[in-house]
Amino acid sequence: MRNLFAFVIVCSILLFSCSKPDGYVIKGHIKGKDNGLIQLMKYQDGKWTVEDSASIKDGKFELKGKTALPELRIVAIKPQTVVAQFFAENGTLTLTAYMDSLNATEVKGSKSNDEFSILKKELKNISKETQGLQQKYNAARQTGNEEEMKRAQIDYEAMMGNQKVYTKNFVREHPKSTVSPLIVLMQRVQDMSAHDIDTLVAFLDPSIQSSIYVTELKKIADKSRATDVGAIASEITENSPEGTPLSLSSLRGKVVLIDFWASWCKPCRQENSNLVVTYNKFKNKDFDIFGVSLDKDKEAWKKAIVDDMLSWHQVSDLKYMQNEAAVRYGIHQIPSNLLLDKQGKIIAKNLYGEQLDQKLTEILK
Repeated sequence: MRNLFAFVIVCSILLFSCSKPDGYVIKGHIKGKDNGLIQLMKYQDGKWTVEDSASIKDGKFELKGKTALPELRIVAIKPQTVVAQFFAENGTLTLTAYMDSLNATEVKGSKSNDEFSILKKELKNISKETQGLQQKYNAARQTGNEEEMKRAQIDYEAMMGNQKVYTKNFVREHPKSTVSPLIVLMQRVQDMSAHDIDTLVAFLDPSIQSSIYVTELKKIADKSRATDVGAIASEITENSPEGTPLSLSSLRGKVVLIDFWASWCKPCRQENSNLVVTYNKFKNKDFDIFGVSLDKDKEAWKKAIVDDMLSWHQVSDLKYMQNEAAVRYGIHQIPSNLLLDKQGKIIAKNLYGEQLDQKLTEILK
């Protein structure tokens, strides 16, 4: 009887060990690359770091890693040409990557990746439509076609609303998936107040509360409390293109738009054309813009200012995404902006195009 009892205990331990694999193994095949060095990378401490590497032989490779909860990983050909992005979770994963198409990545063995793939496909379709509407609006604005601008703006806002609804529904339907907090970080966090983030985090299942994505959301919520509507904007002092320190507080007494952008950011450059029109319309009515660039190449930054005809105040510390003002303000994607009243109080966030015009008309009438 004792031997039988011991046998049952041993079998239970073995079964438990099999159900909880220690790490994951990727059995991969890359189309379009027979030989070379491939790397598995994870996001850690604000940057992508190498978790494992292997040689490609006849297009095949094997990589290994560990993760407490499902997390996003990328696979890159040295020197860091990304060929796949996917959700990794412990167990055996089969991955097929393509040198000519990042979006064609195929992964089997990861439930989280199945959810991530469905999500990416839907958001890609929405993003394509919103970009088309944004271009339509910009073209109409350049020609002064106000009727076409209004139609494009209404359609654009409706499409953006659809994207937010889709993301919100996905989170509600997948409270135990770490894909949920990640997609909020990618798609909605810039438009959310600290209260909104707190509410969403509380909705997520306790089993994923230790996820790096939930942790990041909590950090953003803490920073957001200082930049919520009604708060006084904290000081920003960085150098102008000429190397002269310039402070946000020097514009106190005017309605000010803090505009976070960069020369390398295509949506920012598109929005610049709208801002030029808005600035010229209101610059003589106690309105100003304080541009904060997330550039690291000073010459590229200066060239973009000239090319886009940006005649308002510009500053940068040339620290790229680690720009000190952007980090302090919790900026994770650009373009992003905050509108301040004459006392430096935040009265609105992330207003673009016609929405910004309407708000300025309302407060500067």
